[in-house]
Amino acid sequence: MKTLHDFIYTLLAFPRAWRFMWRHRLWEGLRQYGWVARGLLFLGVGVVLYAISEGIDWFDSHTDDPLYSVMIGYDSLPVRWVTALYESLSDGVLNWVTLVLLEVVIYHFMRRTLRIILARETQNAHTFRPFLDAQVRMLVVSTAALAVQSVLYGLAGAVVGWSGVLEWTVTVLIQATLMGFVIADNYNEQFGLTIEQSCRHLYRDYGGVCLGLGLPLLLMLQVPLVGTVLGPLATSVTAAIVLRERSDLHIVGYQMNEKERKKADKKAAKATRKAERKAAKAARRAARRSPRLFR
Repeated sequence: MKTLHDFIYTLLAFPRAWRFMWRHRLWEGLRQYGWVARGLLFLGVGVVLYAISEGIDWFDSHTDDPLYSVMIGYDSLPVRWVTALYESLSDGVLNWVTLVLLEVVIYHFMRRTLRIILARETQNAHTFRPFLDAQVRMLVVSTAALAVQSVLYGLAGAVVGWSGVLEWTVTVLIQATLMGFVIADNYNEQFGLTIEQSCRHLYRDYGGVCLGLGLPLLLMLQVPLVGTVLGPLATSVTAAIVLRERSDLHIVGYQMNEKERKKADKKAAKATRKAERKAAKAARRAARRSPRLFR
C-alpha cells in the first residue's frame, strides 16, 4: 500500500515541479559552469558530423531520385535525420546514455532545488571537481542499472514468458523503476550516501517513488529533443521535492542497520590503527633526525 501511495504521490508532484522550476528560474547559473560550454561545443560538432554522414549516405542511396526528394517524402533527408535522432535518444540503451550526457544539468537543477527548499548551499559545487565526481557516479550507477535491467528482463522472460502486452508492461515497469532510481540517487548523493547505501535506502523504502519518477521520465524521453532535455530536468526537481517531503534523510541522515554499523566500525578502527602506525613511524623518523640537528 505504501508503494502505491508513494507512486501516486510522486506522479502528482510533477506539476508542482514544473511550476517550481519556472517560478525560481532554476536554469539560471548554468553559465557558471564555464567548462560545460566547451563540452556542449564538442557535442554540437559531433551532431554536425553525424548529420553530414547521414547526408552523404542518403545521397549515395538516392543518386537517381529527383532533386525535390531531398526535402519531400517519407524517406527524405530531414525525415531520416529526425528518425535517427528519435531512435538514438529514445530507445533502449541510449536512454541511459541520455542521462549520463545530461548529468551536468541534472546536477545543477538538483543542487539549486535543494538550496531553495532546504536553504542548503554547497561550497564550490559549481567547480569542476564536484561535478566530475557526480559525473563518474552517474556513469557507474547508470551502467549498473543497465546491467540489472538486462538480468531482470532475462529472469522475467524465463518466469512468465513474453507475449505482447505482458512483455511491454514488464519491460516498462523495470526500466522506469531503474531510471527513477538513477535520478533519486542524485538526491542521496547530496547527503553523502555511498552508492551501496543509496541502493539500500531506496530499495528498502522508496520503490514507489522510483517508479513514480521513472515512468513519466520514460514517457518524456519518447519526445525527441524537447522531452529528451526537459524530461530529466523536471524529474530531478520532482525527486528533490518528493524525497524531501517523504524522507527524513535531510534531518537525521542515513541510518545504518546493525550489520552496516559493525562494518563501518571495523573500517573506522582499521583506519585509526593505520593512522597511529603512520604517526608512530613519523615520530621515529623525527627522533632519528633530531640528534643531527644539534651536532
